[in-house]
Amino acid sequence: MELNLPRLDEGSEHLVLFDVGTSEVVKITRPGTYGDYYEIIEGRINQFDSTPAEYLLRLNWWEELFSTAPNPMGMTATGQIVSRQRFIQGDPNPPQKEVDQFLIDAGAVAVKQSCWLWKKVEADSNLEVWIGDARSDNFVLAKEGMIPIDIRIWGVPIAR
Repeated sequence: MELNLPRLDEGSEHLVLFDVGTSEVVKITRPGTYGDYYEIIEGRINQFDSTPAEYLLRLNWWEELFSTAPNPMGMTATGQIVSRQRFIQGDPNPPQKEVDQFLIDAGAVAVKQSCWLWKKVEADSNLEVWIGDARSDNFVLAKEGMIPIDIRIWGVPIAR
């Protein structure tokens, strides 16, 4: 199936199209690109490429935490993941201070706030759920509140 939709935006990870008929955003990962995650090693942030499975796990955690994740629809013959997400009306670049407060209210704590890196620890879990790229241009301030539209989420084992 070929999509012939107008391009809404693009970034390093996705092409972003708009489906006028459904008022949904269609995200298509760039070939071989499934986002990234970070670890702090010896006090420094290190970046690692995500696999397709980690990308899909990210969407699952995103939905669990914020109920706004894109819905994965499938994969192209070239390995690009296709997802859909409702188009969010609102301020596409809310103040960072309000984004940070949204994350605090959601139970997250800053790991390196200046690098837009947060974490959330669930009770009785062996993982911390880290939230990256939590900068204001990846959120929309809608009438129903702050909504993440493009964040990175991954699990980090808790050292016991």
